[in-house]
Amino acid sequence: MEPIYLDHAAATPLRPEVARILGGEEARRPANPSSPHRWGRDARRRLERARDQVADALDVPSSRVRFVRGGTEANNLAVLGRFEAARREGASTRVALSAVEHSSVREAGMEVTALGGEVVTLSVAPDGTLDSSATSDLLTGSPDGDVPALVSCMWVNHETGSILAVEDLVKECRRVGVVSHVDATQGALKFASFPLPPADLVSLSAHKLGGPLGIGILLVRDASVLHPRHFGGGQEGELRPGTEDVTGAEGTAVAFQEVRASLPREEVRIRTLRDRLEEALVEAIPELQVHGREGPRAPHLLNVGLPGLPLDLLPGALDLEGVAASAGAACRSGAGGASQVLSSLYGEAHAEHTAPLRLSLGWTTTEEEVEAAAGIIPQVIHRIRKAGIGP
Repeated sequence: MEPIYLDHAAATPLRPEVARILGGEEARRPANPSSPHRWGRDARRRLERARDQVADALDVPSSRVRFVRGGTEANNLAVLGRFEAARREGASTRVALSAVEHSSVREAGMEVTALGGEVVTLSVAPDGTLDSSATSDLLTGSPDGDVPALVSCMWVNHETGSILAVEDLVKECRRVGVVSHVDATQGALKFASFPLPPADLVSLSAHKLGGPLGIGILLVRDASVLHPRHFGGGQEGELRPGTEDVTGAEGTAVAFQEVRASLPREEVRIRTLRDRLEEALVEAIPELQVHGREGPRAPHLLNVGLPGLPLDLLPGALDLEGVAASAGAACRSGAGGASQVLSSLYGEAHAEHTAPLRLSLGWTTTEEEVEAAAGIIPQVIHRIRKAGIGP
């Protein structure tokens, strides 16, 4: 059988229509949308058409869509751009982040601290709920009314698939005048019930949806709340200077539109396959622990844990058998140590003694692949146990 790709949360395969655009004749044309000649005007038309198509797929005004260079940059611009704008205004430079954020948000928070700001961590329960009392205290402000400059909380956790309760948080931020940011990289266009959380800033990534690598989107309600992180041009509403990747934007637009059109049936299909894989693994491996099971989860993610195994063992062992999976976020690969997310949700003792395995499904995943993986994964784990690795 062909290799089985179960790492769609890291990057999902390029859709054929997107590949056609990236390799087509238009991709080879001179394409600087800031140039005044016919080629530049044509590039501008193509870019703005792509922006409109992305906005249509996401059900937002096209004026909110800013193309950037990946989801990581979108998150950095949201956190650090908001911090710098607040600092220049002489306003509060406190930033609140959930305890389970992706490293692109968490490490941006570390930079906030290094630059003299303050980071407040919002705890998250395994079922995806936030500490309501701590959140209420944060948004009420200190005795002098010092509410934070930004509250950032992801929508769907990139490791467990847990859906975080962000909608009420965003509404409360809006009520008290605090800028809100939601990393929707793993949640956007995954639910037929939609819509995107109504945050002031929302991050997305094209390659999570079958679009091109290196294209991110930051939805911006009011650009005045951000200070740019790059300089040298007025592109993307002066928030992201540099010549825009027109073909990449077009590929992103096609991917988003295709996903939106197939969303109702695809959500059901993917969730059914995920549940089948989970059921088979739990039945075959009694000691298996399913992370995120305590609350609602996105349909495409399954994160399981095996007590007593080396933390990064399973992905490599499965790769030898033709199954692509991960231990967590691709950005964490090679970092070593326990997952920050699992430590926050289940405690350090659990995270340090439980080998995680993230299995993520996507548009190319088939029933045959899931059935094959459901047989291979237990075999690999039993072989590891028989070899005496672990307790």
